[in-house]
Amino acid sequence: MLKWLALTAVLAGGFSYASDKTDWVKFGSEVVERVAQGGGWKSILPDLYELAGIEHAEKSRQVRQKSYTGRITRISDGDTVHVTDGNGKKHKIRMAHIDAPELNQAYGTRARDQLVAAADNAKVRVKVFELDRYGREVAQVFAGDTDLNLQQIREGAAWHYESYARKQQNKLAFAEYAAAQKQAKKNRKGLWRGNNPQAPWDWRKQQNARQNHSERTKWFGW
Repeated sequence: MLKWLALTAVLAGGFSYASDKTDWVKFGSEVVERVAQGGGWKSILPDLYELAGIEHAEKSRQVRQKSYTGRITRISDGDTVHVTDGNGKKHKIRMAHIDAPELNQAYGTRARDQLVAAADNAKVRVKVFELDRYGREVAQVFAGDTDLNLQQIREGAAWHYESYARKQQNKLAFAEYAAAQKQAKKNRKGLWRGNNPQAPWDWRKQQNARQNHSERTKWFGW
């Protein structure tokens, strides 16, 4: 029975909005562990709903197109920042339209350092599009007139995340981001100095495949 619960949790995570991230594997394992300790099916239903993105969709609708100002208090990586707004509320932001290398990936720490140099402790304006399944605001972040999301692409510190940007950007903005990436690549700026840099979504897919294999081996002996 426990093995089937594990499979359910992993599949639920796999179908979620952010299945290109590795966190859902860990989350799924924690859900299964609680059942193993006697929690029962009913105790984990809210978590399975969250894994499947049901609650995320409703929360995302509630914050769509919200804007506010604040100050950056922390930069986690090349596309994730923490902002405290004017009311003292803290926000974790996944920068929209871009995808920076993960910290454990080639150029990951440099992408973060580029953002730190450009925006650490900066006063910013935030335009929110939606919430992702981790509760982060997917947003465009401006320091004065500078679009920090676009700036990361121009400096070769992030990719234009076209598969998601098409859903949020108008044609002119999409073209501007695409042109910025093309220019950064032409000038071999940042990550483009490397030979055949790997896109973060491909890197995460490889990591997920390894973790999935590890989970199957652990629970099913494959």
